[in-house]
Amino acid sequence: MKKLFISGMILFFYVFFVSCGGVTTPTTVPDDGGMGSYDSQFISLLNKLYNPWKLMDYLIDNTQYTEHYGIYTPYEFYLKKEGDCADYSVFSCYVLHYHDYVVYSVCIYFLHEPGETEGHVITVFEHKATDQYFGFILAKYGYFIDHKLCLTATPSLDSIKFCVDDYMERWGEEYNFDYYTINPWNYCDYKNMAR
Repeated sequence: MKKLFISGMILFFYVFFVSCGGVTTPTTVPDDGGMGSYDSQFISLLNKLYNPWKLMDYLIDNTQYTEHYGIYTPYEFYLKKEGDCADYSVFSCYVLHYHDYVVYSVCIYFLHEPGETEGHVITVFEHKATDQYFGFILAKYGYFIDHKLCLTATPSLDSIKFCVDDYMERWGEEYNFDYYTINPWNYCDYKNMAR
């Protein structure tokens, strides 16, 4: 009986470790960014863009601002390497969310001429406790204007409203602030857009 039990245990471990050990599952991304089918180069890029500085460097070196109709998925933006403020925001929100940052898509509306409302989308994110820049502890929030990373080591960006105010100061008096909306990271809902 003891030999049968030991033989059964050996068979069980053999089947479990040898048979199951040979089964591999492909790396998956919980939200594929509009990829559709697995693209190892896209996944590799995502893994390299693990903080806002890496993301900024990639955007500056590899993309250009181009206005167009519609919104690209993160994957389309990666392939085209161009887009407008909405595309930059969708991509940066996606990448930062992928790395567990708390991130928001913030739409800012302003008046350029009487009766003419214009808008822009920025990506606002909460810094992680490990984020540092030249040894300084950063403010609670940072944000992206397209490919530009805006941050501070002072507590001035301690709310999303302060990020919006900081953004509007860059425009000077030419544009008058109207209002802003704070949206989840997937505000543009690229997964459900008709293609």
